[in-house]
Amino acid sequence: MKPAYPRYVDANTLRPPLITVELLFAVFCMASFWISLTLPPLRHVTYLIPLCALILCLALRKFVVPPHLLSYWLLVCVGIMLAPLSGRNGYQDIYLMLVGISPFLLGYSYRFTWWQAFWVMAFGLIVSTVVTRLLGVGGGELTLDLVGSKSSFESPWCFAFGVLSVWAIATRRWKEAAVGILFTVLTLKRIALLGVLVCLMLQLMPRRLTDLLLRPIPVLLFNIAALAVAVTYAQGGLDQLIGEVMGMSANQAGMGRKELYYAPAVQLTEHLERYVFIGSGAGAVYDFLSVGFFAGRKLNLHNDLMKMVLEYGGLTFVGFIWLAFRARSWTLRLFWAYANVLLITDNTLIYSYYIFCLGMMAMNAEADSREQQQRPVPAPTRQPMRTPIQPGRL
Repeated sequence: MKPAYPRYVDANTLRPPLITVELLFAVFCMASFWISLTLPPLRHVTYLIPLCALILCLALRKFVVPPHLLSYWLLVCVGIMLAPLSGRNGYQDIYLMLVGISPFLLGYSYRFTWWQAFWVMAFGLIVSTVVTRLLGVGGGELTLDLVGSKSSFESPWCFAFGVLSVWAIATRRWKEAAVGILFTVLTLKRIALLGVLVCLMLQLMPRRLTDLLLRPIPVLLFNIAALAVAVTYAQGGLDQLIGEVMGMSANQAGMGRKELYYAPAVQLTEHLERYVFIGSGAGAVYDFLSVGFFAGRKLNLHNDLMKMVLEYGGLTFVGFIWLAFRARSWTLRLFWAYANVLLITDNTLIYSYYIFCLGMMAMNAEADSREQQQRPVPAPTRQPMRTPIQPGRL
């Protein structure tokens, strides 16, 4: 029988290799997403990630599904089950979600410091801004208008900086949180900024209260209410109220969302008994929007809650929320609170880079929180007892 190791190697002194296949794949994924945000014309390099992940999983006989992104896995699985109902656009949506969750299939633990992540992202923002100016896009005077959602540095990086801010808030690093919020404002996406402020408010509230609020049933009720408001808004139920309060039309107040929501909202209300159980398949919303004035155009709904119900069904909608907020980790649920705010008025279900950032930074924040809890509390130092001076003695 041959020895397990060569004679000149002591098995007790063997160390794991510094460079592994998992590490190389993680570096490739991080570099691909950085390039896709910094140089958008090269974003297609990220499309190779699921294929590479599949090949490596088969080669290493390894397949890991971390708990941070289980909700997205549910959508992918249901989307595949409803594939006969889906079209080309739906297949693209499913693949984009796979791009965001595939970097975690090999079980690599993404671990780095907050400031390392910040400087890499800040450098990417600077490069993308310079390239944009060189190409003649944008320019002019510097502007920052929160109400009008206008900024000279507006960028998709905002969603990533929002997640980075939540990491700092979750671990109570207030200086880092201030820096993250500042860059979220500079790269202005109002819904991302709102998500960060909601997480900040939740962190400052009593922990027992937020622990109860960030549970599946309360969050599910909140999302159903938000969906009902969106449907009512689309069908004109809030026109008078918005006009009296804001002095503008409902469509103008929602930056055109009233017109976008109308056809899908009608579809949902007319066939509610069906959508409670099953959706029309991934990509169905694009077909609902491609009518009337929008005929022949592919438009995003800007409401992932409505999109989820229409395409995947109410049961999947409930499962998505339940998987997200059933976690014992309060830190992870805080990240999902940020993600949930974005679901209300944006298209984050198809933002691959955002899904990757959400899982990666939630993984880091959760590890930081565990380290903070396990850190021993220094024992109070005892002051030496002094003998009181007796009267008449010096």
